Amino acid sequence: MLAATFLTCLITALTILIHYEAIRLVHRWHGRRWGSVRLKVIAGVFFLFAAHSLEIWLFAAGIYFAKNELQLGGLEGAFTETSADYLYISVVTYASVGYGDIRPTGFIRTMCGFEALTGILMMAWSAAYTVYRLQELWLESNDD
Repeated sequence: MLAATFLTCLITALTILIHYEAIRLVHRWHGRRWGSVRLKVIAGVFFLFAAHSLEIWLFAAGIYFAKNELQLGGLEGAFTETSADYLYISVVTYASVGYGDIRPTGFIRTMCGFEALTGILMMAWSAAYTVYRLQELWLESNDD
C-alpha cells in the first residue's frame, strides 16, 4: 500500500506541475502584443489540450508500472495488455467517463480514483483559466 500511495502522489504532483507550467506558458504567450485574439485563444486551448494528453500518458505509464512492476493490482474485463488499453483506461478515468469495460483491481483502483479526481481538477483549472483570459483578451481588443 505504501508503494501505491507514493506512486499516486508522485504522478499527481507531476501532473499538477505540468499543468501549472502549461498555464504559465500560455499566459506568458497571451501577454505578447502580437497575434490576434482568435489565434491566442485557439493556440492556448490546443496547448492546454496537449498538457492534458501528456498528463493522461503519465497516468497510463503509472498504471502500467503499478500493474507489471509493483504488482499492486490488475485490470479486468476487455483488457488485452496493449499500450492502447493502458492509454484507454487512463483517458476514461482522467475524464471521469468510466465506461466500465476495463475495471481496475487491488491498489490500482485507488490510483484510478485519484486520477479521476486529478483529471476533474485539471480540466476545471483549464476551463477557469480560459474563461479568465477570454474576458481579459476580449476587453483589450475588438478583434474577434
